[in-house]
Amino acid sequence: LMGSAFQLLGGKEAGESLSNNEIADNPVAGLVLGILATVLVQSSSTSTSVIITMTASQLLTIRQAIYMIMGANIGTSVTNTIVALGQLKDRNEFKMAFAGA
Repeated sequence: LMGSAFQLLGGKEAGESLSNNEIADNPVAGLVLGILATVLVQSSSTSTSVIITMTASQLLTIRQAIYMIMGANIGTSVTNTIVALGQLKDRNEFKMAFAGA
């Protein structure tokens, strides 16, 4: 259901531009796209769900999706580290926040 809705809302041109894009075929670029998507929405679950939906609607290949999902998992760590760095003003709080990240 979500895959069909994504095809309908995204349009054929959007899907073709992403699936025929050389950047999306590059594993490192896919990893970076996953990291950026997760950092922007601050949720690896959300970005992973969108990537899976795009794969189900055949806007992405499975190979492209694997690297993007790996990037989404790395992006979670980046988000946690950014939050920990926000506690730099107090040394004890920073130690606890960075240990939690």
